[in-house]
Amino acid sequence: MQSRRPRPYAVGRVLLTGAAAALALVACGTTTAPQPGETSLATGPVRPVTGQPVEADGALRCPQSVGSVDLSKPAAVPQKPQGVDGAARLLPDRDPASVVVCGYPTADIRKPLSAPFRLAKRTVASVGQREALVEAMTWSPRVTGGPGVCTLMAGNETAYLVGAAYGDAIVWVSALADANACSTSTNGDFRSGPGPAVVLDQMFGTRAPPAAADVVACNRASWGRLGDDRSLAPDGDPTVTVCRDAADGTVKATRLDAAQSAELTAALRVLPTRPTGHTCQGSDKASDGRFALVLAYAAGPPVRINVDPGCTPSVLGSGLESQDAGSVLDLVEQWSPPIPAPDPNGSVSSDGSVVPSPPDVPATSEVPGPAGGGSTGSTGIEPATPTEIPTEVPTEIPMTK
Repeated sequence: MQSRRPRPYAVGRVLLTGAAAALALVACGTTTAPQPGETSLATGPVRPVTGQPVEADGALRCPQSVGSVDLSKPAAVPQKPQGVDGAARLLPDRDPASVVVCGYPTADIRKPLSAPFRLAKRTVASVGQREALVEAMTWSPRVTGGPGVCTLMAGNETAYLVGAAYGDAIVWVSALADANACSTSTNGDFRSGPGPAVVLDQMFGTRAPPAAADVVACNRASWGRLGDDRSLAPDGDPTVTVCRDAADGTVKATRLDAAQSAELTAALRVLPTRPTGHTCQGSDKASDGRFALVLAYAAGPPVRINVDPGCTPSVLGSGLESQDAGSVLDLVEQWSPPIPAPDPNGSVSSDGSVVPSPPDVPATSEVPGPAGGGSTGSTGIEPATPTEIPTEVPTEIPMTK
């Protein structure tokens, strides 16, 4: 991520200490020009900043309760984005003066809960946690459909409200953490997937944090990247690694050089695409030809793309799919030829070996999973987050009912 510059404003000056300052902004319709690294303000409404309540610690006050929530509709935000273009991304790409995280249990397997759901915990994020949250939400991709491929595991759920205060802007983000990572998140103008909720639950809830990131590109996972609803390879100059699952259970990684990566990225960007359904249908006969592409960028999360020439559609990204791999297949096979691969439909014998399935059995592949090279990835329930989660102790204010 590009370096962010602290803004020379005190939170209280605009937010909140004075109604006069807020009223002046309302009356004049003042907006702020984009800062270095920040998304342009031209694509959505830029609302004037109004006074919003804060606590004694200077961070925004949490609402005492939230209303009904479900997987496709998280809790309503207290206010839509003010002072920035909220339609461009969940949070602007710069440091907030403060971030508050509000937690509301909405489902408990031990007892029934019903709306309105009361505030259980208010946490002022530490500097490290603030950076990790901004990183995750800045790059969180836009979603336009409902929940994707999900499991049906029962578990607790928590609605989170994140209040980010900048000297000249305020943005609230709502996210629902569920056991299956099937939910969406929103700031009121921009709608994203479950990634922010998983990061929040790892940092402030009960979900276990991810293991330390593996340096091997094929082991990196991602909830997607901003722009993956418009291109299989979002803007930037990524380095590409080809990942193939071998028959012995290992993953063969082939890292392409800058020129090869640029050529393959260009080929991905010209493929005809449509919003993905996260699955493909086809025969397992071409399993040796399956591979995954990991596009690693200088800033922000990587992009994973699964390619299977024997499946339809043959290219699955996190936001888009393509019916035909086009020149991508030819390019990849120059630098990473097919290898014998495990049969994803075979059964496992008592000695751990894979027994091939009968011929001509249709195979179903899903959205790219957290690791491995084949296109029969997991449903993405628990991929690692793009950045390592800091372990600093936050400032918490326990709330009583």
